[in-house]
Amino acid sequence: MGAVLPVLVLFLILVLLIIYEFRVRRPDQIILTDVKGTIVRRKARFYPRHFSLAVPATIHSSVWEFESEARGKLPVKVKLTVTTAADENHLTELVRTGGWDSSLVQKAARELGLFVQSLTGGFCQTHEIEELNNKDLQDFLLKNLSREAEKLGLKLIGVSIQLIEPLDSEIAEAMQQQEAARIREKTEKVNQKARLEASRYRFETDEKIRQMEHQLQLKQLNLKKEEQEKEAELARYQVEQELERRRLQMEVEQEELSVFEQHPELILLSPQVARLAEASQQLKNAKTVVSLSATDQQKGLNLLELIGQTLQEVLQKSRQTK
Repeated sequence: MGAVLPVLVLFLILVLLIIYEFRVRRPDQIILTDVKGTIVRRKARFYPRHFSLAVPATIHSSVWEFESEARGKLPVKVKLTVTTAADENHLTELVRTGGWDSSLVQKAARELGLFVQSLTGGFCQTHEIEELNNKDLQDFLLKNLSREAEKLGLKLIGVSIQLIEPLDSEIAEAMQQQEAARIREKTEKVNQKARLEASRYRFETDEKIRQMEHQLQLKQLNLKKEEQEKEAELARYQVEQELERRRLQMEVEQEELSVFEQHPELILLSPQVARLAEASQQLKNAKTVVSLSATDQQKGLNLLELIGQTLQEVLQKSRQTK
């Protein structure tokens, strides 16, 4: 029992030392430690606080407002914001700039501010005062400030220009008037261009409408022409059919006449003779004259005499044949 008590005491002391020394790494922290003169990052969940440095991993924004000079020694006022964060790939440079302190990111950002003023001053001195604008200065700083930030162990997140204007109020007013005139001129050009585009669009629309109407007329003419051609074709076909019918009728009539000339007795069987006989009976006072030859025409035989004569000729031919 006497030997177990010191072990328990020693164990409790060790637990208290561990609780006192080790801390839990938060997600918004970068834990730094020195390994043979090189600053590295601890990635374990727990870290010893006396052998490590907890650095915030959040971004840090610094607002800078200072005066500079444009070409011709004209003073200008510049106000901008620089957003940075600790660069995990340049931790040694970060500690060298800000020291072994939890606020080393803010210290390095202040050092970066000196480069911001220097670069801005060099940019303004190479430009006329009316040529200075936020966009050009922002692009210039983003292009040249990244290298300086890496040297300080920082990562440049962004640069925002809030203000760049001349300190002389008269120059500022003149520039405002010049800018207002430029905007009005640009607006007028845009309006005139819009009117021109509207007129051109209206002209093109009218031209397309005329072309479509012309095409429609041509199409209607073609349809009418096709319809007339079909009607002419149909009329031609009907005429041809009528001519063919008359030709066939004439051929039949010629064949009938040939048969009647060879056999006159067949005329008694023709429907025409039957109709003539019927008509002669209905019209008692009418005299129907029929001639089959020039001799009959001179004699002026009526229908009944002609029929009787024809029957006598048929009987004579029949007796001669016997």
